[in-house]
Amino acid sequence: MKEREGKIFNLKPELTLAMKLAATFAITYYGLMLVYEIFTLIYSRYFIDSYYFNNGDLAQGKKELWIQIIQLALSTILVFSLIQIFRKKVHGKAIFLTASLALIVFQLMVTGPMPMVKYILEVLLVLIIAPIRVKKKLKLKGGKLQLEPVENAVNQAEENAEANEASSQPDAQP
Repeated sequence: MKEREGKIFNLKPELTLAMKLAATFAITYYGLMLVYEIFTLIYSRYFIDSYYFNNGDLAQGKKELWIQIIQLALSTILVFSLIQIFRKKVHGKAIFLTASLALIVFQLMVTGPMPMVKYILEVLLVLIIAPIRVKKKLKLKGGKLQLEPVENAVNQAEENAEANEASSQPDAQP
């Protein structure tokens, strides 16, 4: 593992605190939504199978079932994309943004604009997670390029300055 440190393509960015907090809240929110969708889908299927429907009502029951299946699929994709964000994969954020916007549009089409708090929360999650980037600094160490987070670079610069001051003082010989 030591010989792989210097290769620039093997280095992965670190998540910032803001990204960790936003993604943690988002994975909790969408994870609970996923569990809710699973229970709703089971209940919806039970409801359709257990009760007598007229021909017109059966189509309504099937429509509700497909709505639940689509929301379950979008919630699953959102949880998967947030796991990919935590694994620091590049495509995780793109999948999250696409699936989140698709879920918001789908919910608007199905339920209308009435549950505004839910839409505001989901739009805020998109607006918080989308623009956050991890700042990195290129560093040449031992003839190899390395990426370092800006916070680590500042701390190491302070440590190097202290080490340089200590080494520049002449040693007293007896």
